[in-house]
Amino acid sequence: MKLTQYSVHRRLATSVVMLALMVLGFYGLWRLPVDFLPDITYPVVKLQIAWPGATPDEIDKDIADPLERLMATVDNLDYIKSSSRESTYSLDVHFEYGADVDVAFQDVLAALTRAEPDLPPDINPPFVFKADPSQLPVMKLAVRSDRWGPVKLREWTDNWLQDRILGVKGVAGTEIVGGLEREIRVLIDPAALEKHHLSLETILTRLRQENVEQTGGRVTVGRKEIIARATGEFTSLDVIRSVLVARRGEHRLYLRDIATVVDSHEDLRVGTRFNNEGCVRMSVRKEAEANTVDVADAVAQRLDELRSSLPDGLEIAVAESQAAYVRQSLAGVRDAAIGAAILLVLVVYLFLGSLRQVLVMALALPFTLVLNFGLMKMAGFSLNIFSLGGLVVALGVILDNATVVLENISRLRHEEPDDALAEQAVAGTSEVGSAIVAATLSYLALFVPFLIVPGLTSLLFKELILVVAGIIVVSLVASITVIPMLAATFLHRHPPTSATRFERAVAAMTVFYGWILAWMLRGRLVVAAAFAAILIGGILLARRVGGEFLPLMNDGRIMVKLKLPSGAAVEETDRALRAIEAKLSDAPVVATAFALAGGQDRGLYIYEVANEGQLDLQLVPKAQRAMSTVEYVRKLRQLVPKATPPGVRAMPRQMPIKGIHAMQGSDILLEIRGQDTATLFELAERSAKAMRESGHLINVDISLDLSRPEYQVVLDRTKAAELGVSAADVAAALRTFVGGAIPTQYREADEYYDIRVIVSDEGMASRRDVENLAITCAGGGTVRLRDVAVVQPAVGPVEIVRKNQVKQVNVEADIGNGDLAAGVASLREILAGVERPPGYEFVFGGRAEMMADMKNEVLTVLGFALFFAFVILTVQFNSVKLPGLILGSVPVCLTGVVYLLHVTGFPFGATVIIGVLVVVAATINDGVLLLTFAAELQEQKGISAFDAVVEAAKTRLRPRVMTTLTTLMGFLPLALNMGEGGDMLQPMAIGAIGGLLLEMPVALFLMPCMYLLAARKGSSSDHRDAAEPICDLGAYVQL
Repeated sequence: MKLTQYSVHRRLATSVVMLALMVLGFYGLWRLPVDFLPDITYPVVKLQIAWPGATPDEIDKDIADPLERLMATVDNLDYIKSSSRESTYSLDVHFEYGADVDVAFQDVLAALTRAEPDLPPDINPPFVFKADPSQLPVMKLAVRSDRWGPVKLREWTDNWLQDRILGVKGVAGTEIVGGLEREIRVLIDPAALEKHHLSLETILTRLRQENVEQTGGRVTVGRKEIIARATGEFTSLDVIRSVLVARRGEHRLYLRDIATVVDSHEDLRVGTRFNNEGCVRMSVRKEAEANTVDVADAVAQRLDELRSSLPDGLEIAVAESQAAYVRQSLAGVRDAAIGAAILLVLVVYLFLGSLRQVLVMALALPFTLVLNFGLMKMAGFSLNIFSLGGLVVALGVILDNATVVLENISRLRHEEPDDALAEQAVAGTSEVGSAIVAATLSYLALFVPFLIVPGLTSLLFKELILVVAGIIVVSLVASITVIPMLAATFLHRHPPTSATRFERAVAAMTVFYGWILAWMLRGRLVVAAAFAAILIGGILLARRVGGEFLPLMNDGRIMVKLKLPSGAAVEETDRALRAIEAKLSDAPVVATAFALAGGQDRGLYIYEVANEGQLDLQLVPKAQRAMSTVEYVRKLRQLVPKATPPGVRAMPRQMPIKGIHAMQGSDILLEIRGQDTATLFELAERSAKAMRESGHLINVDISLDLSRPEYQVVLDRTKAAELGVSAADVAAALRTFVGGAIPTQYREADEYYDIRVIVSDEGMASRRDVENLAITCAGGGTVRLRDVAVVQPAVGPVEIVRKNQVKQVNVEADIGNGDLAAGVASLREILAGVERPPGYEFVFGGRAEMMADMKNEVLTVLGFALFFAFVILTVQFNSVKLPGLILGSVPVCLTGVVYLLHVTGFPFGATVIIGVLVVVAATINDGVLLLTFAAELQEQKGISAFDAVVEAAKTRLRPRVMTTLTTLMGFLPLALNMGEGGDMLQPMAIGAIGGLLLEMPVALFLMPCMYLLAARKGSSSDHRDAAEPICDLGAYVQL
């Protein structure tokens, strides 16, 4: 090879180029951003509409129906999913992976514009935004004080702390929950309103008119221009109380005569606590392009600067920081990489037996890795667990080509000791050059499908695959340039005359292997049958391995979800949550506990749900606890029922992986679809009952709740028309009296606070109070609500969910014991006994759906990978027989993946496919080295296929065992998973080790037998006498 000759004969130039590339690589490493996962962009657009006072049924009929009909027509749509809750409508528009999210956003806006004429006129302006998973909170702060109340604490957080956090570089926004927001309340006396014949609209109008500050224009006085400004803003609560609302002749009626004005706060809707103390929670979100660790560190630095100026008694605690998780995870994978590198060097030294040869490998290894960091920077990658995992995967592969080249150079030095070392380096590299090029191209071909097959699996592993591919290409170039150059520089000019003890052992092992192989080749049909039995056993066992999408992290994060009967007030939810919190948060393994009462944490935002709560526990680091996160969750399932008050359901589960679509819910999500809400609820009830009784599924929960208590006001249109009252008048009165109205704001020290006009709690405490509400007639008089309508108690849905315009009810459950695939199989058996009417269907969603998609994508990737490898091998060797023999061994090797996954108890997940491809690559690599050499010997020396395959197997034994062991040792630290962060990659490593352990005997014995079975019959040399000796074992044993 000319490139090899140039590198060997111009060593200074080669060394300088190496140095320059390493400098660029170190610069790229220094500038690489750090994150937990690769940048996963979901083309999702969210739309939210607020319709104050509207029920879920009204929103479903008047907003969801017309809007979703048009939204379903946008291009590249995957599916749409909506939720109609009290006063709020939200729609998630999911596009196919790979769709341009900016174009999708414009399409959604266009569809919304077309639908606006059909929407209710009194809705708030729709809010449309691109849902970027990278903008999930990177840090959660708990602000607490032992001197301030919840109102002052919330006000300080809103007005002082938030401004300073928003000024940090990379921060996109914050969300604040907890505490109580200050507001000025005008508590109306309904009886006084009726007595003075006043309407609520009159009060609201007078407050707006009296709270005005406006520029009137400019007045020129001499040479000066003076602005004329009307300053009529409220300056105190007494000014508000003195607002004139009406005149009755000489009598003036002020606001204080019909209402009480108080400096108060909003009603408690969401309560937060940190480590059993009340607090205000601030979630900090980063910009889409900002780095997680950099933003979190910048916020932490800013907090350190602010602490010296904090008021007495106030504390800002970091409740959760994504930077900590990222650092722990990357440290674990980094340590695994370092451990793998050490093991690799030891294996190389063991086989090569020369410190100089180890030095050659030790110099080539960092060159390949460091140069790859520069390529990662150029490609826009980040340093995450998958890109680092790619480095670990490629560590063994890096040394494969280098090992083959260096071992062949060493062999030539022993066979031709009088030749020049430089010429031996060139000759040794050229001799195996075509083989390593073919093996490398075949290896690359295995990963090409990840770039052409769409789906989340390809998106998730894109960086890992490209990192591996980059390292393979760099290692190939280094093997034919750097390795021979270093070998010519550092190896002894004359090889040692006497063999070392290890070399004698390897020689004896080689001879013994040749003898065993020759014996097995004579019974090659029996050997083939034995491996066929292994293959059949693996296929049968594969059904029992189970499956999942992604492994859960052992990061110590646990979520306890709480659910009270529908209609429970947030105060009741808070009391129930406190009982559980007191029982669980004092455990020695619990580091922090964050309670959220009356809300649902849905990632980007907190949604108010009065009867639900959540307790987030963070356990101490992995090294400080004996139990894994999964084991502690199982323990909590025994403790929680004892701490749970009657009527409350608590569901401990491991926190899902944030940033991965559909990983935010339960293990299993059953979607029941149909048109009638009552029928859906009945089906859900029957399904949930069967799931609970099965014993396999726990934490069964139904999303639809039809038991939310409500007062339904049924208008008597005849009476209303006679009295001059419209349906809109009734609705407006209800919303103002019950929910309150905000006509204007109160300004104090450059801060604005809502002025809410509402009936006092004492004035709205029963059904009778609702019936006695005064409604203003068209003629100016007032009537009571009971005169034009009937107020009747009823129940209604809490939430109505649609998917692709079809109503659906979700039944969620967690798996008690076993894996996701086993849980899905169990659920299929359960649902087989649940009858459903025509037009209703059961669909698996969430992680089960992702697992099914992953299986399809994995089969497609594996099929394409084998096909591309076959094409490249066929082109390389201009033969179909050799590629067929090599790829025919692959299924047997893959059963090793199945066997070891079953023994260790790990299910087959998305990450295992990487280990599978590594096993396939190792099989191809060993097959190419063996069979191509056997074919060359048979052609060049004219010997029999029997002699050729034995000679080739003996000659290539050492490099093949070395390359397999180096790859295997590269995975060992990840498989042991001694540190933090390797949980996602552990099944991959275990699967790869299992496959490699079986690949070794396949390469040593099955491939030679297959080669001989495929050889042409009829040649006398192929039917050697069984008694004829193939090799002299004793000659080598005496060395």
